[in-house]
Amino acid sequence: MMFTSTQWQSAIEFFIGAFIELGILFVLISFIVSVVNHYLPMKKVRAMLSGNKGYGIAMSLGAITPFCSCSTLPMMVGLLKARAAFGPVMAFLFTSPLLNPFIVALFWATFGASLTFTYTFFVILMAFSSGFLLQYLGFERYIRPELFAEQSNTNTQCATGSSTPSCAETSSTCAPTVCCEQPKQSKLSLGVTLFKGALSQLKSMLPYMVLGIAIGAVLHGFVPSELFASLSGVHTVFLIPLCALVGTFLYVRASTMIPIAASLVAKGLSMGVVMSLTIAGAGASLPEMIMLKKLFHWPLLLAFIALIFITACLTGISIELLNLQP
Repeated sequence: MMFTSTQWQSAIEFFIGAFIELGILFVLISFIVSVVNHYLPMKKVRAMLSGNKGYGIAMSLGAITPFCSCSTLPMMVGLLKARAAFGPVMAFLFTSPLLNPFIVALFWATFGASLTFTYTFFVILMAFSSGFLLQYLGFERYIRPELFAEQSNTNTQCATGSSTPSCAETSSTCAPTVCCEQPKQSKLSLGVTLFKGALSQLKSMLPYMVLGIAIGAVLHGFVPSELFASLSGVHTVFLIPLCALVGTFLYVRASTMIPIAASLVAKGLSMGVVMSLTIAGAGASLPEMIMLKKLFHWPLLLAFIALIFITACLTGISIELLNLQP
């Protein structure tokens, strides 16, 4: 099968644009999270994101951060390193790419109030339920220990090198900003140190990022939207899970997916089918999965994919049963 120059150009432009955008976002978000972690005590982060109120705070944080599924990861890593409660952190991971003021406004303008409320309801319900379920079942044990290795090394050095020996004796997680007597850094020096740390995080994720974006570019450039429109003759019962499955591997922002969804509805696909594709496409992506594989072991990664898939299917089926139309 021969590919046209337009398809190649589209794929290459996508790769370059996504690589630059994700690279800048990754470093910027990592840097901001590092600054917050430096000035905000870990104990306070844990307190904010603990208990049932932690889910509300985490989902609110996700709802105001206009990230795609991949650029959500640096903030998630920062929250995990701060030892925030696992359930709320996962709720943030689910909410962030799917819900923010821009997406809600665009959804309302494109599909109307009833579909916007339905979409928002299922995103919030999914985020809370998924985070609670994963924490209840103890999936936190499937986070790769390397994620906390750097922090553990710092804490060990603090305990052994501090002039205050009681630190190592009274706390199992010694925070260097609290119990170590370290020379004060200027704001410029601190900024440079934290920025180098952000670059180091990017370097460790770079192979996964390049591979993920390359696959996303292939899907973007060589999988036409007409492919989905041609499926309009398939029964909805089979089409909703099929589109949810396909959408899970696509790399597309929710804000980009909404205009695509409108065009697919115009070409004959039902609203429930399009909604399942939208949620799966924006909530997860193959590039994100590749990057998450560096952070999660297989059980947690597969659970995350399954929950996005189930949410996309349930939302699509509900919209079909309620016969909601734009």
